[in-house]
Amino acid sequence: MKTDRTSKMTEEKFELLRQLAEDGGAKGGGQALAELKAGGLLDDDGITELGLTAIEKFRVDNAIIMAAGFSARCMPLSSVMPKGLFRVKGEVLIEREIRQLKEAGVENIIIVTGYMHEKFEYLRDKYGVKLLLNQDFDKYNNMSSLYVAQNYMGNSYILSCDNYYEENIFHKYVYAPYTSSVYSEAFCDEYCITGVDGDGCITGVHRGGDRAWYTIGDAYYNRDYSETFVSIMNREWDQLSVRNMMTDDFHIAHIQDLRLRQVKRPENSIFEFDTLEEFKAFDPQFGAFMEENLDGANEVIKMFSKYAQVESYHAVPTETSFGRLHLNENLFKPSPKCLEVLKSITVEDLYLYDLSRKDELLVRLSQELSIPENNIFIHNGSAEVIKSIFSILLNEGDRVLAPVPAWSYYKSVTDAKFAQCIMYQVREGEDSYKYDMDDLMAKAKEHAPRIIVITAPHMPTGCAVDYADIEYVVQQNPDSVILIDEAYWGYGDDSNVFEKSMITKYSNVVISRTFSKLYGLAGIRIGYGLCSYPLKRAIGVDLPLHRESKISRKMAIAALDDREYYAQVKAKNMEVRDWFIEELAKIPGVKPFRSDTNFVFIKLDYADPEKVRAYMEENHILIRLFTDMGALRLRITIGPRDLMERVLFQLKKALGTL
Repeated sequence: MKTDRTSKMTEEKFELLRQLAEDGGAKGGGQALAELKAGGLLDDDGITELGLTAIEKFRVDNAIIMAAGFSARCMPLSSVMPKGLFRVKGEVLIEREIRQLKEAGVENIIIVTGYMHEKFEYLRDKYGVKLLLNQDFDKYNNMSSLYVAQNYMGNSYILSCDNYYEENIFHKYVYAPYTSSVYSEAFCDEYCITGVDGDGCITGVHRGGDRAWYTIGDAYYNRDYSETFVSIMNREWDQLSVRNMMTDDFHIAHIQDLRLRQVKRPENSIFEFDTLEEFKAFDPQFGAFMEENLDGANEVIKMFSKYAQVESYHAVPTETSFGRLHLNENLFKPSPKCLEVLKSITVEDLYLYDLSRKDELLVRLSQELSIPENNIFIHNGSAEVIKSIFSILLNEGDRVLAPVPAWSYYKSVTDAKFAQCIMYQVREGEDSYKYDMDDLMAKAKEHAPRIIVITAPHMPTGCAVDYADIEYVVQQNPDSVILIDEAYWGYGDDSNVFEKSMITKYSNVVISRTFSKLYGLAGIRIGYGLCSYPLKRAIGVDLPLHRESKISRKMAIAALDDREYYAQVKAKNMEVRDWFIEELAKIPGVKPFRSDTNFVFIKLDYADPEKVRAYMEENHILIRLFTDMGALRLRITIGPRDLMERVLFQLKKALGTL
């Protein structure tokens, strides 16, 4: 029997064999054609049995179509059917994809479903596909769909159910793993390719860009690629950050091990639809399809549609109790007296509502702060205090003025009220950040906001705010409610003189505080607000029907009683924080900023903060990234000295300075 006398199946030879195997004819030839004939892979009649054997390892095993997502941006239509079942130009999206695959000779098709999975059942009988259920579709991103389908990953097309291919781009045989890309002259918020090596493999990808090729549509993994992908995925699957990834992000994180070639597609050859407006722009008949499936007068559907673009805020989930330097919890822990409270808990504390006239925590706070009870309200943490303020005071179309960089929760609760969040600057200074009061005042004058948010001390930079500046904002904006978010109160000035003066002099000031930070009681969910009595009455409309947990309130009282312990916590935090800042400043290219809180904000001049964050996570240290004027920064919580020494050591290794 003749054998291929060439040492390697080059892409040119493969392409000739593929065309002959799939279509019976081939374009080109030359030296490659001569070598294939000489090796017995081709003869005058076409591809030989030996040729078919030679390209067998390139045969596509299957296609895995991800169809699990909810597609919130396609509400209200996605409330009645998954996006993959939308009809576009006369064809159901996923059926068109299945048909094109089968026409190309790919018969084995796996569909990973999740949301409304039962609506895909008919595809089994109609096309003989296999359905897999991703039960975590509502918790994680599309990496979880590949996790479900990992046993089927080999020579596999990896597809999304909502792509539309103008021409059939699929083949029975594929030479190497790749991802498709299309060029965009204008800016696009997509995964843009920033580098390709001599083999055509992608070496860099960045989210967002213009005059760039961005990934879209089909991807293909061969068996070697799939084996590596699955191995890394399983090794890292206990990390929630991995489960929350898109497959593109996973590729970026392991770009050296997961070598994907770039395939360039013509403009308008692949379409990806994120909103109903995009569907309508592509297909003039799509509006009629919507009318067929929606009752436009249905009030529930109207409600779905209204909230389609609103994204609720979620804290980053984590399973670990160690190395949590990303949430600004008090890692020095609460007073032992808080835990002793549990020894005195009675069964009545569990099964009876607390309906006593006097709220012991309210009384105790009044004594501690020298502020009347009528000016204090208690809630389930300061996040809930803020949410209730926004819920009561904001109307649709109102404006909120908030700092940037900042906690994204402010924007989230603003969006939920269909109001507009306008940002004013907190700017980088020589050794600390500083509120740009001129910017705040100018935007307040221009936009007449219903609420102005001031975070004191500021999160995420840790800078303090002059009380005189805050009072000036209050005086100059009598028609706005000034929300002073004091989540990190106690790490700096904790005299309460300013707060008492503000809420007695001004009716438009509300201060939010929490037991989660200084007091180390994040798990019991207790916060409180300080404001004038009329404002308290208004906010009270949105407070819980029953008081916060009686057990939690007893723990909060125990914390207030142990002043000596928390004075020590504050002193330890300051000592370690100042030492940590000093040590950070010694590292080339690292600039830490002065902080009045239990965290430090850090600028990296030369390193990639995302890679640093990933390295730290691999070493069981969780930190946060923030974007400030287009540049990334790190925020690291302060903990005991031994923990911070470990953080410093790993950070130096991540930066390559050790």
